[in-house]
This record gives sequence, C-alpha cells and structure tokens, in this order.
Amino acid sequence: MILLRGGLIVTVDPGRRIIADGAIAIRRGEIIAVGKDAEVAPRFAEAETIDVSGSVVTPGFVDAHIHVTEHLWRGWVPDDAGVDEWLPRWLLPVYNLVPPEGEHVAALLAQVEMVRSGTTTFADAGTIFDWRAVASAVQTLGMRAVLARWSADSAPWPGRTVRPTRQVLGELEELLQGVTALDDARIGAWPVVLGIGACSDELIREAKALAERHRTGFGMMFAANRQQYVGGEAYGVSHLDRLGVLDARTKLVHVVYVDDADVDLLAERRTKVVFCPTPALHHQKGISRYGKHPEMLARGVTVALGSDSANGSNHANMVRLMWLAANVYKDARMDTRMIPAETAIEMATINGARVLGLEDRIGSIEPGKRADLVVWDTEEPTWRPLLNVTHNLVHATDGRSVRLVLVDGRVIYRDGQFPSLDTRQLYAEADRLARETIAQAGLPIPSRWPLV
Repeated sequence: MILLRGGLIVTVDPGRRIIADGAIAIRRGEIIAVGKDAEVAPRFAEAETIDVSGSVVTPGFVDAHIHVTEHLWRGWVPDDAGVDEWLPRWLLPVYNLVPPEGEHVAALLAQVEMVRSGTTTFADAGTIFDWRAVASAVQTLGMRAVLARWSADSAPWPGRTVRPTRQVLGELEELLQGVTALDDARIGAWPVVLGIGACSDELIREAKALAERHRTGFGMMFAANRQQYVGGEAYGVSHLDRLGVLDARTKLVHVVYVDDADVDLLAERRTKVVFCPTPALHHQKGISRYGKHPEMLARGVTVALGSDSANGSNHANMVRLMWLAANVYKDARMDTRMIPAETAIEMATINGARVLGLEDRIGSIEPGKRADLVVWDTEEPTWRPLLNVTHNLVHATDGRSVRLVLVDGRVIYRDGQFPSLDTRQLYAEADRLARETIAQAGLPIPSRWPLV
C-alpha cells in the first residue's frame, strides 16, 4: 500500500476539485482515498509513504493518437516536404523496411518521451506492423496502451503498407485475439484504419464490425486535409454515418474539414474526436481557418489530444499540445474565451480516457480508479509564483518538471530514471537503427546547413 502525502492535487474529478495539502491512498494499484492529508493519512498509517509536499499531482495524461514506430525517424522528413510527398517520398519506404527490433526501440523511445512529460497512456495511430514487438516495449517500460496495426487496402502505395482487404481484416482479428491472450490489463487493442483515401468502404465497415464483435473501440483518421473536404459527400461525415460507423465507440482523428451540420451529427452520434494541433500547424492543415474543435466542445463532443507523428509534431509532449490547444483558436477567432486552460487539461486527461473507453479506470484522481499519477516538482521557475495551478500547467511549464510517475500504482519513473530501462543504450540503438533503415531505403538524411 502507498500513501502520497502533502501535494496540491488536481483531481479532474466531477467537482474539478483542487486539494491543497492533499493525500492519495493506493492499494494494489487502485486509488482508495483522496482528500486532505489530515483526513486521509491517519486512516492508512501502515502504508509506505511518499512525501510529495511542494509538488503538484495530476492524473496521467492520455495521448489518444500517436504513431509510435515513427519515433525511429523523428525530424528526418524535411520541413518543406509537400503534403503530397512526405508520406510516399519519405516515410513509406522506411516503414516498408523497419524490422521488429526497430519497432520495439521506437516504442520504447516514444514511451520515454511521453512519461517524462506526464503521459501515462497512449493509443497507437494504426501504423504498427509487429504489434508483439511494441507490446513487449510497453511491458518493459510500464505504460498503459491501446495498440493498433497498419491497415490500408486501397491506397496507391508500395510494399506491405497496402494489402488485400481480407488480409487486413485477418491481421486485425489476430491483433485483437493476441492482445487478449497477453492477459495484461494495461494493454488493449483496437481496429484502427488509416482512413478515407487509403481504405475501402468495405474495410471501414468490416473493421468497425470487428470492433463490435470484440467490444472494443474503432478509429480512423478523417477530414485531415482539404483534398478530402472538396471531395464533398463521398468523403463526409454523412458518408461515414451511412456506413454505420458513427457511434460512441468510434474515434475520428484530426477532423478539420467539417461544417456545422457535421458537428451536429458527431454530437448526435456521440462520436469521439482527437485533435492533433502541432501536426495540423506543421502540415498546414488549416485549423486556424477551418477547424471547429471549439464548436465540437460546445456541442458536447468529447475532444481529446494526440501528438500524432514524429515528423508532424516531432514531439510527444502533452504539455506542449495543451498549450497549443488553449491558444491557437484564441488567436484565430480573436476571442480569449476559446478553450480555457482547464478545458485543455480535460482534453489531455478525462477526455482522452473517454475517447479510449477507459473513463471508469483513468483520467481523474478518484477512489475506484487506477493510480496513474504524475508528480510535478514546483521548485523551478515556471511553477512560481504558484497562484493558479491550471494556468501554470498549461501556459508556463513544459514537462521537464515531472519528478515521479506511477502507472497502476507502480513507480515507472523517478527523478530522471526509469527503473526498467537503460536510456543511454536505448538512444544509441535508436540512432543505429534509424540510419540503417534510411540507408536500406536508399534515401538521404537532408540538412540545409552543411555537416562538417
């Protein structure tokens, strides 16, 4: 049993309480009490005590859409690569060659970055080939994860990135059965398809049916670029509705090019949305002009946050994502009321949990939920003065003040160290494997400035 004592607890519970000088009692990975230290601590005198006084304690963040394999080539695609070339010209050739070892290392690297900036749960975006290699990485480091698999059947792409519909569905079935057989409560799996333009209607419809049979969620990327928008009805929200895939267990990612009627339909169907602000800006998706994420939130659509790719966001830092979510629409609409800091925190915590169907387990600090917790050291300048903790968390700090991370009540990160991992060796392996796959693909490592 563990007792965290003395922190400023941002609960994100239904009352959105912030508890000064609080305490959290944990038994077998479950939160069993939260409240004032003077009220909680005397009830659990036998517990192992962790002193978190002078710290802020938050729920672990949820990254609801991340391409973990792409961490192996972070920052490699040139900034000025056009939207029509960064995938076929750069990424597909290396995805076709990445070995299981590379996916394992990439997943470890992505997790290290996520945990060090406060994320405890991630959902893969659907670009894993060897899911067992990634599951092994998750078990090594200790995060909570929802795994997916590369699923496309109709894009004009080479190699293993596109496969026949029946083969893709068979692989998704094997993923779902295989993850169930792991019998690890921290690891789940969903059928996630790459979306319109890469997937046939049959694959979209049948992958959703597979999710229903296995009682999981279903996900796809949608309305991410103007090419899809100008496609009109053939690519719209109403088309997905006709396919029967819009409901409370579906997540759509990006969702930039939609109109008010689409937002109403998403709200009516209770379909979940993942907003990825950094790659939207990097890949000129047009969110400041066309995005309607504030309208979605106002209509009651659950909107979470995702870091997306290591050549889009180029990072997996939820604090930076919250900052963008809380600011980009303020400027675009010239309205300071757009997405307050508190809403951005909800998007990173309880909304992320809802998107993944995990809101009864994670996303807030409440009795009965799993102890996925982050302790932030406030003895550093971005936290001071500590007048409004939500504003400091979203607008001031940057994730480097994370001191302690627990998942299921188990410490997976403390004071810069991972008990289960040699990060220096990991970084060296990532460098080696990245260069090997790029060289095998016959591609350059471009740089505007000369390397001498």
